[in-house]
Amino acid sequence: MQRILITGANRGIGFELTRQLLKDDAYIFATCRAPERADALNELARKHEDRVTVLQMDVNDEASIDGALKAVAAKTDALNLLINNAGIGGGDQARILGQLTATEVSYVISTNAVGPLIVAQACRDLLKCGDNPRVVMISSGMGSLQRAGGSSYAYRMSKVALNMAARVLAFDKAMAGITTIAVNPGWVQTDMGGPNAALTPQESTKSLRALINRVTPAENGKFFQYDGSELPW
Repeated sequence: MQRILITGANRGIGFELTRQLLKDDAYIFATCRAPERADALNELARKHEDRVTVLQMDVNDEASIDGALKAVAAKTDALNLLINNAGIGGGDQARILGQLTATEVSYVISTNAVGPLIVAQACRDLLKCGDNPRVVMISSGMGSLQRAGGSSYAYRMSKVALNMAARVLAFDKAMAGITTIAVNPGWVQTDMGGPNAALTPQESTKSLRALINRVTPAENGKFFQYDGSELPW
């Protein structure tokens, strides 16, 4: 049985990943900032109480990360997969030139890039004890320098930083044996993507699930589209 930790599992892509990966004989540690408000996730956990544990984790709070990992370690001695999905888009103060503030831009970068790196660091020992251990950073096509456009400053900057974190983790000797990739889930109909996005969470996640399950150490350090094609950095 795969043992999986997913951040930001209470809605959107994170929730759908939790739901779909349950089809793969997995035990899932589903984390979010406010489990008491995660109604759909809690209901899913009740239906699969033998295979889903909901944990509180704020990726901007190292004590919260440590507490969640202690709870994971109390239930298992290994992880096979970490999916760093938690993230935010930021409001106009993080998107539009003339309205940018250092506080808002820094918060988006902290949430989307620094937090996932610290979570990966916290999971390292458990991952090293798992079979075919993988770290999947849920990134964005907006994190590609070659495809950059205007606006969304903080979000774009945060995803470039997340991609760099994935790339460095992939080649860090301290992470030897753990495959790390970055993945663009596409433009998805979530709270962040909006109702006019091209993909439903179910469509995106079906492809993500297939990619995550087939990735090998030969693909360590790569940046993928949700359909498995490789993206430019």
